[in-house]
Amino acid sequence: MNSFNGLNVLITGADGFIASHLCEYLYSKKAKVTALLRRNSGGIFKNLNDIKNKLIIKWGDTQDLALMMEVTRDKDIVYHLAAQSHVGHSLYNPCETVINDVISTLNILEAARKNDNKRIIHAGSSEIYGDPKYVPIDEKHPLHPKSPYAAAKASSENLLESFYHTYGLPVVKSRFFNIYGPRQGLDQVIPKFILQSLNNKKISIYGDGTQTRDYTYVDDAVKGYGILGIKKNLEGKTINFGSEKGIEIKDLAKLIIKLTKSKSALQFSKELRSGEISHLLCNSKIAKEILGWEAKTDLTTGLIKTIEFFKKRKNLISNLPYML
Repeated sequence: MNSFNGLNVLITGADGFIASHLCEYLYSKKAKVTALLRRNSGGIFKNLNDIKNKLIIKWGDTQDLALMMEVTRDKDIVYHLAAQSHVGHSLYNPCETVINDVISTLNILEAARKNDNKRIIHAGSSEIYGDPKYVPIDEKHPLHPKSPYAAAKASSENLLESFYHTYGLPVVKSRFFNIYGPRQGLDQVIPKFILQSLNNKKISIYGDGTQTRDYTYVDDAVKGYGILGIKKNLEGKTINFGSEKGIEIKDLAKLIIKLTKSKSALQFSKELRSGEISHLLCNSKIAKEILGWEAKTDLTTGLIKTIEFFKKRKNLISNLPYML
């Protein structure tokens, strides 16, 4: 596979933040994209309205094995992004998170095994590393998940590893560090800070704000996913993706205040949120050497693009108290 032209691709969780960008990107590369969305009573699209007529839309749940057998049939590549992807939500709903994410992954793997798909790409997370033993964090770093979400992602990776060794299933494990950009959920730190800044509200920060994160803009992330789909000889590999640049949360808030010209002040809580990791900084050496990938979008540029998206939606500030 040297290009996506004419390839049949399935994307699970397709109406989500990252997956919707991936749908657009792969369609632009002339792939035949099947987008699997979790059914809602109104058949309402969150992020795919502008492109839905260019995709093959399937509604359903990845926990339905029979459906997974159907939607993976005749697919060249399966991108598995469907998940309960919020750390905070997993703290209050651990059973839902683990059952959803692990069973969904198991169903995708079993369906892909029986349908002989050429490649399965799993959307992993840097959260599985936990508090780092060293930084920057490479793929050999031990896994110490601190939240049910991270534990579910680590468990899913174990399933991928087992299907690779037992059945020779062509799986690829990605671990992205803190993807951000337009359409991101309001329970994530960057949209939260942007909305608070645009409305001149206090920016609420867990702990003292010295936690560090490595942020990757969504356009860079989807290009990484794209390479994982067609680069040869990646089966069984695990690959980190990140900017290799860390920033403290309090400095991120100050930068957003500056870029939005806000009058907001910082407000610190006494403690870190349960399950929160102190420092995340990526070692992307393998992505650079094997894939020729690196993050191209600097944080300021990415934030400006994200701020422009949320400027038109600043009224969403009213949703924050119910989500944080």
